[in-house]
Amino acid sequence: MPTSVLIADDSAVVRAALARRLRAAGHVVVEQDCARTAKTVDTTAIACALLDFDLGDGDGAEVAEHLRRSAPSLPIAFFTSTSTPEAQARAKAFGPVFVKPDDLEAAVAWVAARVQL
Repeated sequence: MPTSVLIADDSAVVRAALARRLRAAGHVVVEQDCARTAKTVDTTAIACALLDFDLGDGDGAEVAEHLRRSAPSLPIAFFTSTSTPEAQARAKAFGPVFVKPDDLEAAVAWVAARVQL
């Protein structure tokens, strides 16, 4: 069973903080900085994905759609500061939406509930 977590966020600071927190909890993290590279991740190697909605070269919902085509049951959540109602609705169609930076611990807990170490 895969135990890696995909983090896709175009902010190096946020991505590093989230990755550091997940690694401290014992998780293996795969980091991607844009939609293009996030779509190249081997879904058989990840247990779940935590995506930003705004990835600079695309949006997280597009990445989520791509990932779900490869792995229909892949757990996906969003860790984002995007708050438009349309973006929130698109993100919630895939899973929970955690708000940066306030919901960091809730996002880590969501990952922990999906990845067995």
